[in-house]
Amino acid sequence: MPGSMNLMKIRAERFDLTKRLAELPQDTIFFTQITMEAAEDTEFLESMQAAHIKGALVGVESVTPKGLKDVYKEFNCTGEDLVQRLRTFRRHGIYVLGSFIFGLPSDRPETFEATAALAAQAEIAFARFVMITPYPGTVDFKRWAKMMESSSVTIAGIPITRRWFIPRELRPKLYWPHPTMSAEEVRRRTQSVWNNFYSLRPIWMRSRFIKSLRSRLAFVLIWKIYRQMYADTGIATDSARVPSLCALGPQVGKTLPAVVYSSAQPDLEVPGAWSTRVGLEQDSPASR
Repeated sequence: MPGSMNLMKIRAERFDLTKRLAELPQDTIFFTQITMEAAEDTEFLESMQAAHIKGALVGVESVTPKGLKDVYKEFNCTGEDLVQRLRTFRRHGIYVLGSFIFGLPSDRPETFEATAALAAQAEIAFARFVMITPYPGTVDFKRWAKMMESSSVTIAGIPITRRWFIPRELRPKLYWPHPTMSAEEVRRRTQSVWNNFYSLRPIWMRSRFIKSLRSRLAFVLIWKIYRQMYADTGIATDSARVPSLCALGPQVGKTLPAVVYSSAQPDLEVPGAWSTRVGLEQDSPASR
């Protein structure tokens, strides 16, 4: 009972937040990260829509029951149920960036094709396909580090269990050994899913929800850049240091204003607590 009451309290706080966000100007939009379970609560999805929350990163992780077990997310659904859950977000005006993991122990060659097909069937706006990487502080990292201790693998004299010290150009693409596929096969199949999902025709089809032709073209350009930046390196600061991507900066800088620019809001009311704090800071001796 105490746990249930705590969940209800957290839910009430979320509704209070979305209510406050809904009071902001209509052209103020937000993006968030949320679990798949939110699709079961259509009342909350409606409150998100009213709060100008247009997009959400959803950790789908795997489309198979065994894959979900590998990542401790057995509460997620698969198959047609998963498709309908993802479409529920879309029906409430929330466009999903679905996150999928490849290289799980239960993955097989057909898993890649099934994932790509489901992402298309669910009509998610964007997707990222990452290879499993153990991060410090996680259960997976502890399991992986213990597994690698006996192998004593080093790269440039650095233990692989301290992979963040390994020079970027020498880091392996896949750290977790797969029972049936080589690291190169996992990488190649992952890359193929990226290439297919972000090919020109599918991107154009996914941009149907945008009414302006100019904005649709900007959408296509931005997500082709997104694929170029992240399909090979993953979403990390390493991507910003890849020399071949440095030229994309000016492109993005010219494109984004046309998509995100809005007129000034001189009449926007500043929250009282914040303005009071600023006023105190301005009147302090240090500010004079």
